[in-house]
Amino acid sequence: MVLFGLALFGQQKEEIDSLKALLNLNHTDEYQAQLNLNLSKLIENSVRDSSETYAKTAAQIASKINDRLLLSNALLQLGIIYYKQRKDDRALNYFDRIDSLYALDKTVLESYFMSKVYRSEISKFTFTKEGVMQAKSYILQALALANDAGNEKLINRAKYRLAEWHGFMSQEEFTEEHLDSARAYIKSVLPYYNRMQDFTFLAKSYHTLASIESVTENFPSAAYYYQKRLQTLKKTKDSISIGEAYQSFGALYRKMNQLDKGLSYLDSAMAVLKKTGFSTDKRKKDLYKDYAYLYEAKKDYKNAFNYMYQALLLKDTIYENENTKLAMELEKKYQAQLKDQEIVLLKTQNDLVAHQKKNQQNLFLSSVGLIILGGTLFMILYRNRQKTNKKLLALDKAKSNFFANISHEFRTPLTLISGPIQKQLKQENLTSEVQHTFEMIQRNSDRLLSLVNQLLDISKIEAGYLKLGVREGNLPSFIGQIADSFTFLAIQKEIDYKINIEPVEHLSWFDKNILEKIVMNLLSNALKYTPAKGTVICNSFVKNDVLHLQVKNTGLGLSSEEIENIFKRFYQVNHNNPGVGIGLALVKDLVALHKGTITVKSTPNEWTDFSVTLAVGKKFFRDTEFADTAIAIQPQTHPTGTTTDFNQDLPEHTNGCQEGDQPILLVVDDNEDVRNYVSSLFEDSYQILLAKEGKEGIELAIMHIPDIIISDVMMPLVDGIALCNTLKVDERTCHIPIILLTAKAGEENEIEGIKTGADAYVAKPFNEDLLQLKVEKLIESRKILQNRYSQEVILRPKDVAINAADELFLERVQAVLDTKLIESSFHIDEFCEAVGMSRMQLHRKLKALIGLSASEFIRSQRLKLATQLLKSSDVNISQIGYSVGFNDHAYF
Repeated sequence: MVLFGLALFGQQKEEIDSLKALLNLNHTDEYQAQLNLNLSKLIENSVRDSSETYAKTAAQIASKINDRLLLSNALLQLGIIYYKQRKDDRALNYFDRIDSLYALDKTVLESYFMSKVYRSEISKFTFTKEGVMQAKSYILQALALANDAGNEKLINRAKYRLAEWHGFMSQEEFTEEHLDSARAYIKSVLPYYNRMQDFTFLAKSYHTLASIESVTENFPSAAYYYQKRLQTLKKTKDSISIGEAYQSFGALYRKMNQLDKGLSYLDSAMAVLKKTGFSTDKRKKDLYKDYAYLYEAKKDYKNAFNYMYQALLLKDTIYENENTKLAMELEKKYQAQLKDQEIVLLKTQNDLVAHQKKNQQNLFLSSVGLIILGGTLFMILYRNRQKTNKKLLALDKAKSNFFANISHEFRTPLTLISGPIQKQLKQENLTSEVQHTFEMIQRNSDRLLSLVNQLLDISKIEAGYLKLGVREGNLPSFIGQIADSFTFLAIQKEIDYKINIEPVEHLSWFDKNILEKIVMNLLSNALKYTPAKGTVICNSFVKNDVLHLQVKNTGLGLSSEEIENIFKRFYQVNHNNPGVGIGLALVKDLVALHKGTITVKSTPNEWTDFSVTLAVGKKFFRDTEFADTAIAIQPQTHPTGTTTDFNQDLPEHTNGCQEGDQPILLVVDDNEDVRNYVSSLFEDSYQILLAKEGKEGIELAIMHIPDIIISDVMMPLVDGIALCNTLKVDERTCHIPIILLTAKAGEENEIEGIKTGADAYVAKPFNEDLLQLKVEKLIESRKILQNRYSQEVILRPKDVAINAADELFLERVQAVLDTKLIESSFHIDEFCEAVGMSRMQLHRKLKALIGLSASEFIRSQRLKLATQLLKSSDVNISQIGYSVGFNDHAYF
């Protein structure tokens, strides 16, 4: 094996010498450029300076003879050289030039394709989320180019790069999903590289598969693919890669505890790489480290120490060489800058002497011009600042609207998931595994909903829409209730949880919503990062109308760097705990809004201490910062749900309204799944009407006069607020109870809904039991009014009516009855015409308010009038029957 690798190295050296000899002969410019380019590629990993020179020569010749294909290849080679030297800016400059060439000539497709690939590599190694995702975008662009051109070679090259990207992501996110994707992409390109005998990429593909199997500890498969890689490389002249293949075997057999076999492969790697000169000190250092790890596994600590010592020496050498190279480059730049400065200085001196007299003459005019220019510039800057401020305000508003819409888009699918999950959890025949799965879905749904709410709060703070609303309250009791709610979690995690809240003699002024979020975030963080048998302490006292809140916990603690960044948005402490870094950023903003401060202190492996001070005295707040207590807000429920997609088909209910005793429920929502889900909760007890948006909902409500309406708030064209406004002022529909179902969280939206006359306001995702209970109670309240009427002799509109519009309607009905009731010819059609409604509308209206149909209502009123007459006069029954409108005294 070693002799084969050495032979290949010898062949490569002979090829380099042969190309150098050919350069000294006379050839065409095109051939000369190709020779330089080939030489550059052969030595790019060993003699980088010379490789760069050869590539630049090739580019100059190609540009001179206007050979765009050759020029693009030379520019690509230069970009690759600078990429390997970590000079990304210079590499990107050459890739940009390739982009320009491709715009002129599509024959440079392959170079343009590879420039995308290397742009991807540069973006990937920024190690930022945006950079890594941009890297994938570049590869997908390259794949699209290859597909459009029908270039099989480039298509497989792009798939190979996608496999590499997923392999990289598997190291960053530690997910099986990325490993599976990488494995699938690599296996998809193997047939092509086998068929094309492309041993270089075939070897790389086997290496990638072996690495994946090694990571998943499937060592036999890893050994198989490493062997395939080595066999393939032996068909090439790449001695360095052969040496690295032996080295990979050595590391693998160390993991498999076949130490002697691993040592044999490392010796083979050493022999091959030593013959090549190792190419780089880093390669030698890595091999020494593999030796050290293997000898350590063999318990041969002397050899392990010696090899690790050699590796560390090489590491220092690499560092010194890099520093020396950097210093030399800086010195060159400095000397060049000095020369430029000298030239500029001499030229400036000559110009000053030549133009001194002219400058003196023009000094006054120049001064005046500068003053005018300065004034103009000031005005321009002032106007630009005004425009910028307006744009920033508009941007803040747009951002707030964006997060509100995002909240809506999340809450709607959460609604469609949480309801079915709750329904399943109510079943008694669930296995423990299934119940555990459903409960896990609920917990994660709660977490997603919490994150959505936190993002919405942050956006409101940034846009200036989140305002203080302080009320007087018992501060120790309020904090104590929140702190006590974490007791069960502390017991579950075996944490010593201590709550010390000093009582306060007087009431305090605070925003309950803001304080609740502050305390809950701090306590949940403390419990999350505290190990079992650890301690969490919550201390609270008020001094001089200032709340002092302290949350301490034991654990790993925070470094100085983590303390500095802990309140930055999306910053995460690397303690292998879940989180997205929103909570503490929100806490800081909320504390500042409540006129307070927050600090953190930490001793590594001991305590972490968050201290908060908040103003809780009335004197600290402006008039606009006190809560408006005119409208009482009911607490919102936050049921559990999941974050999975809901794409399955559901049966659509018909809009037909069949006659029957069941009450009619109208569901208005622009989301078909929500409509079907809500209707499924009530279909056993109600006749269901469905409307796709607000306008259709209004039309159906007026046409059918339902017993109750459930409507979404955010809908196109006519939203739920407008629907509520329209129906509540319409005499035909004003009695109908309306429940607004919304994904727009927040007291402001709830107040707006209640002001329109909505009878209830439920936030998504909702608890189906709560929604059913609200509907049931609203229907029940209407029945109470109906029963109350049935027991009264005289119709009193004020007592029966639900609102002013209903009262006016009943007064008009009463006026009609006062003049028409005693007429025996008075019938339903005349009654409908008199009150201005259709027969069905009047029927449904009276049925909802009084519990009687129109004909039953007329008969009831005649009988009640007859009852009064019988009690107050001596007239016989037949005469009374005729006098109240009954033609048939027997029927009366």
